[in-house]
Amino acid sequence: MPFTLVDAPTYLLRQELLGSEAIYEVVEEGDEIVTAKVVSAPGLPRGMRVDLLARAARQMERCELTGQPGELRPDAPADAEAPPPRRFATR
Repeated sequence: MPFTLVDAPTYLLRQELLGSEAIYEVVEEGDEIVTAKVVSAPGLPRGMRVDLLARAARQMERCELTGQPGELRPDAPADAEAPPPRRFATR
């Protein structure tokens, strides 16, 4: 399966599981695999590339950078009221 580079501005995937939070920056998307770089995840070094199943990536919260350091904004339709940004710490 060929991969396509993300043409849109960078977006992030956020997953919260068992009290831990992981944030990944999407690098490439394919029909079955999404390649991402770790922004913040327990036990994984920042910048490490990981392959995620596309169906698992679709279950994660898709966020975009807000332009403010440490702030994420969940994707929402343009006419929807935006929730407050989420903060995350990077090391």
